[in-house]
Amino acid sequence: MSLKTDRVVEFPFPKSKPEARKGNFSEVQLPYSVEEAMAEADRCVKCGNPVCIDVCPLQTDVRGMCEAVARGDFSTAYHRVRETNALLGTTARCCPQLDSLCEAACVVGTQGHPVASGMIQRFVADWERMQFKQPNPTLAKQSGKRVAIVGGGPAGLAAAELLRRYGHSVIIYEELQFLGGTAWYGIPDYHLPKDVLQYEVGRILEMGVEVKRGVSVGRDLTLSDLRSEYDAILISTGAKDVSKFDTPGCDLKGVVDGYRFLEDVFGRGLDAYLTRPKYDLGKEVLVIGGGDSALDCARTALRLTNGNVTIVYRRTEAEMPVDPILVEEGKEEGLRLKFLMAPKAYEGSGGMLSSAIMTVMRLGAVDASGRRSPEPTGEEVELKCDSVIVAIGRGPNSFVQRQAGLKTGHRNAIVTDNNCQTSMQGVYAAGDVVTGESLVVKAMAKGREAAQRVHEYLMTLEKKHVSFYDYYYTRRTSPRYYMKMLDGTEETFPPA
Repeated sequence: MSLKTDRVVEFPFPKSKPEARKGNFSEVQLPYSVEEAMAEADRCVKCGNPVCIDVCPLQTDVRGMCEAVARGDFSTAYHRVRETNALLGTTARCCPQLDSLCEAACVVGTQGHPVASGMIQRFVADWERMQFKQPNPTLAKQSGKRVAIVGGGPAGLAAAELLRRYGHSVIIYEELQFLGGTAWYGIPDYHLPKDVLQYEVGRILEMGVEVKRGVSVGRDLTLSDLRSEYDAILISTGAKDVSKFDTPGCDLKGVVDGYRFLEDVFGRGLDAYLTRPKYDLGKEVLVIGGGDSALDCARTALRLTNGNVTIVYRRTEAEMPVDPILVEEGKEEGLRLKFLMAPKAYEGSGGMLSSAIMTVMRLGAVDASGRRSPEPTGEEVELKCDSVIVAIGRGPNSFVQRQAGLKTGHRNAIVTDNNCQTSMQGVYAAGDVVTGESLVVKAMAKGREAAQRVHEYLMTLEKKHVSFYDYYYTRRTSPRYYMKMLDGTEETFPPA
């Protein structure tokens, strides 16, 4: 293999050197060469029972992709993935493949390193984007039905793409300037370059999906207004309601909501923020939390300040609900971590933050999350800081359902039936606004599932309650498909 000299090559992917990347937002993960991609794909043993497909929420044809890449047929590889995943370059970068998805299930991994399917998928997506643009999936005959999608994040985009393939007219209502939801404003550019996301969103729009930007449903027009205009509505407004700040001193200047921080930095595009930065974080930054968003906040702050950034988490590293790869990358860049501490109060003078009083914790019995619960020891420590970024979780965006009076459940999540329908006839919901905060790929899978139910409703089809899991997995594990995959004669599967 021919390897570039400006990168560190180690499993699961080659990376730029920490000292070079921590001062900018260039992508950490570096691409495979053609030779590297083909060699890695050739490690796939083409299981008759591909568990990698089994665990993928989108039923991505990992086995078929690897088979085609190994023999240099990148076009076939692209279409095998694109069949169920319209954001293949995006998900290749932001899915925790090794932590809980395809790579974690790879049988090759029982004898060593699993096949790096995320890197292979990224190679295929980049090959298509930068070298050989491929045609979009074929659209069915126009149905004459119109669907409004409220929210242009991963769930809404995945639903819009499938509904267009069914021949329905689709209009997305998005209150922000850019489509992509959390994938746009919540995932830093060093993890997901926005030109990749923009390209794949653009390919979906090329299929005839319309967009009305800067429109807030519930403020600029009501759900009832939309219902009178469209045959069906799908709500996919994501997770945006942050956990309430109740720590004494949280109103001091310097205490920042982590999710608002990420949206402010990336929402209008990174270049726009760097031209007119909103935050002066100082040189000593604390980040409260232990999930992906906390890591994103911390590594973003590290790049913006070139100071000391420390994550403070109430459990230990073993309990962090985060992709371990992100933690390792952060450590390489100089990120500090302190464990078994929880904020008790923020202190300062003149309205300005100067320190955080932390309660020292210990781990107790296992709680409902399956992790040992943190318990206070009674000991306290003071941590000097210029700013604190709080990223401790968020719930479903509750705005639309509160305005429309839809039935809601825990943390104002929209309640749906088995058909993804809300308490309002003809109005459906999917993604994080129903389930709470989840992975991009899981939100997309829920969006596709809801799109199937909307299609059945529009066409008055018999509701067979067949999920996309059963639908695609059954096909891709059949002996007939397996043989056709091996000889390269499989047909494109219709979205029905």
